[in-house]
Amino acid sequence: MDTIVVGGGAAGMMAAIVAAELGERVTLLEGNAQLGRKILISGNGRCNLTNLAADDRKHYHGNHPHFSRSVLHQFRLDDTLAFFNNLGVSFREEKRQRLFPVSDQAQSVVDLLEDQMKCLGVQVEMNAKVVNGDCRSGFVLRVADGRSFKCDRLVLASGGVSLTRLGADRSGMDLAVDWGHQVTELKPGLVPLISPEKYLAKMQGLKIRAEVSAEMQGGRRIVDTDDLLFTNYGVSGFTILNLSARLVAELGSRPVCLKINLFPGQSPGEISEMLAERWNRHPHRSLELSFAGLLSGKLVRPLLDHFGYEREAQVERIDKAIRWQIACALTAWSVEVSGPRPFDYAEVTIGGIHTDEINPDTLESYLVPGLYFAGEMVDVHADLGGFNFQWAWASGTVAGRRHGN
Repeated sequence: MDTIVVGGGAAGMMAAIVAAELGERVTLLEGNAQLGRKILISGNGRCNLTNLAADDRKHYHGNHPHFSRSVLHQFRLDDTLAFFNNLGVSFREEKRQRLFPVSDQAQSVVDLLEDQMKCLGVQVEMNAKVVNGDCRSGFVLRVADGRSFKCDRLVLASGGVSLTRLGADRSGMDLAVDWGHQVTELKPGLVPLISPEKYLAKMQGLKIRAEVSAEMQGGRRIVDTDDLLFTNYGVSGFTILNLSARLVAELGSRPVCLKINLFPGQSPGEISEMLAERWNRHPHRSLELSFAGLLSGKLVRPLLDHFGYEREAQVERIDKAIRWQIACALTAWSVEVSGPRPFDYAEVTIGGIHTDEINPDTLESYLVPGLYFAGEMVDVHADLGGFNFQWAWASGTVAGRRHGN
């Protein structure tokens, strides 16, 4: 039996490997000249393959957040580790339970996946961008250079529209739409956020550890503590990227106010007492200098100006009430964000093929028998830290099986 996989990313290569292992004659069509381009840039070129918390469903989202449950249950964290260990990948754990290859090279992951496909006889066609197709009697796919490919089973794993500079587009989704499927609204996810606060540009390039929170509609509070990066357009860093997947939907209708605690886990009262102790030891110092060794001057100077405090004021002249106000400002600094950066700066696409139209146990289309979906094409996205790759490995595995076998 013949299977074609469209897309040579993480999910597509996984689907091709699984289908070939089960005896299928597999052809993989990749529109670019290189396989695994998103793998290669992930984790700053090191590839955050998965996460020790990958089996926890709270990290996976979509319009139907429970859709991913069956897929993730069929290919769990232990299965991912066993698969890559068998290929020759050893893992190292880093902060937030992220797992990276010991080689620190994403290229090694792509090389081993390519090698496995070669060993299994997968026919890989590069620069084979699918432009249209027919699903009336089996599948016929036509690519940009005029070639056509036929199969009786098709896996669409051509990804979303994030990181368009790598060749990402919605051609795979459009093909599914031509065959009757619906695509939910597409939005950038795991993406830096734009802020109208002009003074932030003075902090450009500064990275700090902070607690960032936001109040969502309905009163739900979301929070993350990690690196926060200031840029000339707004904010980025691990905290922002991770929160963005939940903030982007709200940013479509209104600005959102982020609350930043520069002293994670500490209250205004604790910070006020800490400042009092510092100021009592060195009462002659200016307010700005009193933060030396505690906070970056690149942060303190524009922040004090923004809050309206005199930087040169001697701390011995600052009364308790003002000290309390400063402590409150440092633990609940408000920064407004107005929207996400464009798709080319997003790590994932929020949205995709409507999951009402896909069998959650097999990832086969309810509308077109023999058509399967995997990876970022589906309306499933996950938190930062290897969870989106876990969805790619799991969905690729399930889609690679004929009728879930």
